[in-house]
Amino acid sequence: MNPRLDPAERSDLARLVPPPPERELSADRHHVLKEAFMHEITQSPAASPARSSPRPRRLLAWLAPPVAATALAAVLVATIGLPGGDPERGTPANQYVKVLQGEAAGVAPLMEQVALVAAAKPAAPPVTAGKFVYVRSRVAWLVFSEDGDAGPKEAGVNRQVLDEVHDRELWLPQSSGDALARERGETFTVNHSTPNSRYANLPTDPDALLRHIYAEVEPQDLPSDVAAFDYLGEALRESLLPPQVNAALYRAAAKIPGAVLVPESVDAAGRTGVAVGRTDEFGTRTEWIFDRTSFEYLGERSYLVRDTETGKAGMLTATTAVLSRAVVDKAGNRPN
Repeated sequence: MNPRLDPAERSDLARLVPPPPERELSADRHHVLKEAFMHEITQSPAASPARSSPRPRRLLAWLAPPVAATALAAVLVATIGLPGGDPERGTPANQYVKVLQGEAAGVAPLMEQVALVAAAKPAAPPVTAGKFVYVRSRVAWLVFSEDGDAGPKEAGVNRQVLDEVHDRELWLPQSSGDALARERGETFTVNHSTPNSRYANLPTDPDALLRHIYAEVEPQDLPSDVAAFDYLGEALRESLLPPQVNAALYRAAAKIPGAVLVPESVDAAGRTGVAVGRTDEFGTRTEWIFDRTSFEYLGERSYLVRDTETGKAGMLTATTAVLSRAVVDKAGNRPN
């Protein structure tokens, strides 16, 4: 049984984590919501140099394989500043969700419950040097289209289109070396990947962990609270953490200003849960999604909360769903 808060705390949590809002969408529309997108901002060598956002996100693992010049897989990118989808103009590949009101007061009790569950997990054997962390996910992200299939182009700029949700496997080294990834039948190396030990060796005290993170992200050209939330999201996404580090991560997240509880969110596998999210300076809310009953981490979703140069409010820009994690002896091996 998962650990629980005391009765008074459970009552507070139930009040602050409201039931999901009444559904207004058809079954077909909810199926479409599964086809969401991976939001990461990175500078790809193959990407167009046109960028209006000064914000590059550190992208350790969400890198696409070397791809041919095909319509949907031409270039991996998730870029703020290029013309995006517009529901009024019917861009077929872009999908939209309802922007729900977030509540700051609900973050701390939810993160405490998630932390209690994480800390109660049995400690797995330590991931030693030379081993690899295996993560299987469902993912999708924004890409450029080089032909007209994605709708009209504006001012000669290729429009962003939304990739289909697909399977992803990652083999992340514990201590050093390049990661290996497999997507769409292609296997490729992720150069200069961040080792799993970077996150697994974080402090287990939430305050010390936050101090460590703020010191590490200080040189970035980002507001420190945004960068700290991004850092924690990266640690959640594709890594394998000791239970006490995992618990400290959730408790640290509750201390970051601007985090809100979102009553409903959907991951890339179509699983519905409650989320903790934060909106960045470009109007993109990134949400970490948790199962309502087990409080397990499910995945991540990002979307615009207001109209921007990228698109209209509600436009999805990211989705992930973590399906399994394990330790293997060699990159390319799957767990038994």
